Amino acid sequence: MKVNTIPLKIAISTIMVITILLSLLFGIGIWEIFHKPEILFIKVLFYFSFLISLLLNLVSCSQVYKILKYMDRDTIFTKQIQKIISRIKMITYAVFVVLWGIFPMMYHAAMITKVYVTIPISLVFICSPLILSTFIAVIEQLLRKIIKIKSENDLTV
Repeated sequence: MKVNTIPLKIAISTIMVITILLSLLFGIGIWEIFHKPEILFIKVLFYFSFLISLLLNLVSCSQVYKILKYMDRDTIFTKQIQKIISRIKMITYAVFVVLWGIFPMMYHAAMITKVYVTIPISLVFICSPLILSTFIAVIEQLLRKIIKIKSENDLTV
């Protein structure tokens, strides 16, 4: 059975292009911060957190693209895919940790503008990679069980 992964590859490529454009935008923001006389640590942390998380997102998108290539070759239930999924899970954990760098800026903005709803919204935004990594961990466990069953069936045949 041949799986058509072209729409998924187009979607991943689009996400990668958007990520690259946003990375350039945050890179310009960092450049502008260092050329102003008042350098606030909160702004620098905010921009660097977003830039690092975008770059990690780019790496995870490339890993997903590799999985799609394996799907085209019909070798989806292998140890290589399990390693790639484990790598993606670690990247999402890293994004979760890195995104905590945006919280001081969001807290500061909430205190200045008296719009306190930005704090829970930023927490949801920060914790979303943790939810994604939990889902990826479940997929990894399922893949591990499938590979085990497949190897047992290969031995019986």
